Amino acid sequence: MIKRFFTWLFKPPVLAFIGVFLLSLIVWFEAPLLAFDGAEPFASSTVRWWIIGLLFAAWALWFGWKMVAVRLKERRLVKSVAGPEQPAPVPGQRESAAEVALLAKRLHDALAVLRKAGKGGLWGSGNLYQLPWYMFVGAPGSGKTTALVHSGLKFPLAETHGKGAIGGVGGTRNCDWWFTDEAVLIDTAGRYTTQDSYSEVDKAAWAGFLQLLRKHRSRRPINGVIVALSVADLLQQGEAARRAQALAIRGRIQELHEQLGIRFPVYVIVTKCDLLAGFVEFFDNLGRDERTQVWGVTFPLGTMEQPDAVLKAFPAEFDALHAQLEARLFDRMQQERDIQRRALMYNFPQQFAAIGDLLETFITDVFESTTYEQPALVRGVYFTSGTQEGSPIDRVMATLAASFGLDRRVLPANAFGGRSYFITRLLREVIFQEKELAGANLKLERNRRLLQWGAMVATAVVVVVVTGALVGSYAGNRIYVDDVAARTREADRLARALPKDPSPLAALPLLNSLRDIPAGWIERDADVPWSMGLGLYQGGKLGEGAIGAYQRVLREALMPRILDQMETQLRRGTANNAEYLYELLRVYLMLGDRSHLDPEAVRAWLDYDWARNLPDADEGQRRDLSGHVAAMLDPSYDGGPPPQLDVALVSKVRLALASMPMGERVYTRLRRDLTRSGLADFDVAASAGRDAAVVLTRQSGQPLTRGIPGAFTLAGFQAFNDRIDAAIADVVKDNWVLDKREAVTGPSDAAQVKASVQQMYYEEYIRQWDALLADVTLVPFTTLDQAARILNSVASQDSPLRKFLQAAAKQTRLDKVKTGISAVDAAAGKVKQLGDAARKRLESALGSGTEEVLPAEAPPSNPVDLHFAPLHRMVEAGGGSPGAPATGPSGLDGLLLKLKDVALYLDAANAARAAGQPAPPSDALARLKREADGLPVPLANLVRAVDTAGAGLTLGTERDRLDALWKTGPALFCRAAIAGRYPLVRKAALESTPDDFGRFFGPGGLADEFFQKHLANYVDTSGAQWRWRTVNNVALGMSQETLNEFQRAALVRDKFFGSGGKQASVRFDLKPVAADPALTKVVLDIEGQQVVYAPKAPLLASPVQVPGGKGASVVRFDVSPATPAELRTEGPWAWFRMLDKGMLEGTAQGERYRLTFDLDGRRMVYELTASSVNNPFRRDGLDQFRCLESL
Repeated sequence: MIKRFFTWLFKPPVLAFIGVFLLSLIVWFEAPLLAFDGAEPFASSTVRWWIIGLLFAAWALWFGWKMVAVRLKERRLVKSVAGPEQPAPVPGQRESAAEVALLAKRLHDALAVLRKAGKGGLWGSGNLYQLPWYMFVGAPGSGKTTALVHSGLKFPLAETHGKGAIGGVGGTRNCDWWFTDEAVLIDTAGRYTTQDSYSEVDKAAWAGFLQLLRKHRSRRPINGVIVALSVADLLQQGEAARRAQALAIRGRIQELHEQLGIRFPVYVIVTKCDLLAGFVEFFDNLGRDERTQVWGVTFPLGTMEQPDAVLKAFPAEFDALHAQLEARLFDRMQQERDIQRRALMYNFPQQFAAIGDLLETFITDVFESTTYEQPALVRGVYFTSGTQEGSPIDRVMATLAASFGLDRRVLPANAFGGRSYFITRLLREVIFQEKELAGANLKLERNRRLLQWGAMVATAVVVVVVTGALVGSYAGNRIYVDDVAARTREADRLARALPKDPSPLAALPLLNSLRDIPAGWIERDADVPWSMGLGLYQGGKLGEGAIGAYQRVLREALMPRILDQMETQLRRGTANNAEYLYELLRVYLMLGDRSHLDPEAVRAWLDYDWARNLPDADEGQRRDLSGHVAAMLDPSYDGGPPPQLDVALVSKVRLALASMPMGERVYTRLRRDLTRSGLADFDVAASAGRDAAVVLTRQSGQPLTRGIPGAFTLAGFQAFNDRIDAAIADVVKDNWVLDKREAVTGPSDAAQVKASVQQMYYEEYIRQWDALLADVTLVPFTTLDQAARILNSVASQDSPLRKFLQAAAKQTRLDKVKTGISAVDAAAGKVKQLGDAARKRLESALGSGTEEVLPAEAPPSNPVDLHFAPLHRMVEAGGGSPGAPATGPSGLDGLLLKLKDVALYLDAANAARAAGQPAPPSDALARLKREADGLPVPLANLVRAVDTAGAGLTLGTERDRLDALWKTGPALFCRAAIAGRYPLVRKAALESTPDDFGRFFGPGGLADEFFQKHLANYVDTSGAQWRWRTVNNVALGMSQETLNEFQRAALVRDKFFGSGGKQASVRFDLKPVAADPALTKVVLDIEGQQVVYAPKAPLLASPVQVPGGKGASVVRFDVSPATPAELRTEGPWAWFRMLDKGMLEGTAQGERYRLTFDLDGRRMVYELTASSVNNPFRRDGLDQFRCLESL
């Protein structure tokens, strides 16, 4: 029962049903866990029921197809074997066709009965392959049919077809199909084997028979071949007949190999053993079960592949059988009382041994291997008896009778005919049990096996790959989840420890931690890694959560700090830096109003501000902050509601900015854009040529390689014209910043704005070039020889001065620049961004047409050309005067000729001095000096400097030489950079720059260097008042007032440059000592250094250094409660200007002062302690100093 259950369980349809059922369980329980890009297609139970239904429907369709396939195969079989016969052109073929038709009819009947008996089943090929098929091969009358009839097997078809259909006793002309419950046995006609009755018909019938087998059992046509060999043939046939029969059987076996394409086991059954004299008597005592046993030789399986080994082993095995008979003979004879039977019994072993040689020869002829034939797989040799008919053959007595000339005695026929010996178990337990030994159709099986192996390998590879991928994906996702959990815990820790520091740097670690979570913000656009996919990827859900947390922290931690930073600067801002305040307000308002948000503008302003106001942040930190700002302003993510702005502060700043004209704001922005556009600067050295550094220098100390910013060159002027309309459009577009307090309402407004912007540009253009022309001069003369060489170079054809002035004249001729671009067209890109009203106003205001090219003869029409017209006339051919020929010498040519004369004069003076002769008359210098009166200002100053220096060098006294050196060096610088400027003049609006102040007053500066190098030997500095002294009875003859100025310069040096640096610096301590009771808090911010006063706080002194180097040069008071007017100073001298606004009182201690400020009627008192008694807070020396024009 259990065996039948497992047999049923392993049926293909049952296994398929179990597989579908298990797959349905997977679909129901595991499919909901799969997700693709965040979608869960199997979450719905309806979807899963549909999938399960489709799986079972597919199984049902497959099962039904298998049932239909079985019926179709059987129909094809019936049709193929029962189809109409084709007419045979040859007579022999007609009989062959009749034979095949008869075989086909019997096969049709057998299959029909088998299907009714339930053997066909529903499993397709199971009908053809369920039972093993064996073929009996042997000569006619060899006992094949008799052996089957008396085999003891069960024939279920015998009841429907009767005994006649099962077989006859005589030779069978047509093959019979024997269907037992264990195998299908094909009893072929003996003539098919020998093909001796009608060879052509037999051969054709045999081939057709094999085709039927191959067609309907393509994989394994037969499971084995049973060769039937009659004892009668062995004993009665001659040697030639036996050999012919052996070769015929050998041929049929080879044809089976070739036609069917398989190898199969061959079983040799020696039939009609009862014809051996004494067989019946010897085995007469065997019972029914004993007669079913196997008598014969079964060769080991290992020898099947070695036919020659089988043939060699057969004699020994046959002798063993003979020995067994001999061993049994004694007992058997004792049991028999009949003398005649005992005699036959006694001779039986000899009778059996007599066929040994004949059988060995026969087997050798059939199975001996050759190189041209496929060897047969001989499984064994067996001896049987199906029925006992006919007279036994006494081979021994016949031989003796022939030898002695006696008459041959014929033995009586066997009395028993219904017993079978040694057949049943041979078939059932040996042959049928070895049904799998037969190989399938070699070619078909090879292809099938390759296909199966390929499918199995592919399946295994797919399973291994998918399993490995799933395991790898699971492991990767597990690691990823653990990593996200660890990073989340770290972010939570950072969030809890977030300091209250308003600096954005305080939130940077937390922001970086959230940003860097895998699959979060930094990897939001990355593809899902294939190694983490297959439906297991967790990055979608966790990544969305990480992005949400990151955006939330951006809004709650970064945005408030940015707004606080901006609001602080808006409160401190003043109209003195209105453009910066405007841009700050614009960016601040963008953060509160998404409709005007420009993320790039916000990032640019913050990057600029952080570079200035976050000195402790390195480049990487500022880059991280900029990236966080970009994420916070990313339009693809919902940033939540905009932050609340300080409306009162915005109104206050708008009111303060309302005083700045639109034109000034446009120009400031346009100038900034031009500066950043990468325009090439005007380079003095490049324009003056290779000898520029030898001849020319700059009084400011700037290198010749620095000249004019590119915005104020011809290329800059072209860019200015190209961009002015767009800049105006930008400002009009941004009128929301000031709440539309200003607007372009018509053409006249637009024209006025444009005109004011142009005027500011022209004015700065003039200032830049005036400053450069005034700054460039000749290298100071030190000796007559050096002066002559410089002037010779200046006056040459390749004059650096000529080239420089010609380049300057070219760069200041703006009316010859062709703009050629319509103002409206130039601003088209910006105008498109405006509203309809603004667009119409701007187009109507700027649509005045194209500026035409001015001809060279046209009078100048812009301030730049007008201002530099004298320079243009100076360098132009013909002198620039009306009526002068264009090819005549220019005014510059005449000037250079006079400089050439001065060079000749200096050479002559140098030669005279070397010779000890008086210098020649200085007529050349006089002519040059007179020439200066009619020259443009920059050239006039240069000529006067040459005259002064040349005259000083030619003077015979040291005083004149020194005076000349002073005038051409320090005096010029002092007059340009120090005189009339703060701090020398307290109320002056202009200020000396720290560099200029240090260059003149500092250690080694112009004043100190000149004194130490030229005057120190002639001065007594030991007293409080410096005095002149003589050296070698020689006095310079300079005035005491001149010496007093040098002493004052030294006093300024000691007060401002005590640390020995090149720039003025002062250190002091500042301590709040008293304050008006109404003041609750006073913060004095000195260039980023704060001195804080609070009524209940301890009054501590704060160290201060000016300049501080920690922020902008601003000094201001932050007072609570606030005052209407802010007390504030800016610039490099901001602290000293603040002291001027207060009241500084000295004390008995030279380094200590009392400092009082009036904060809108409320007093604040500090104690100032300088680092030295020699400090700049006592202004003696500085207030009295005046620039010496001469010595």
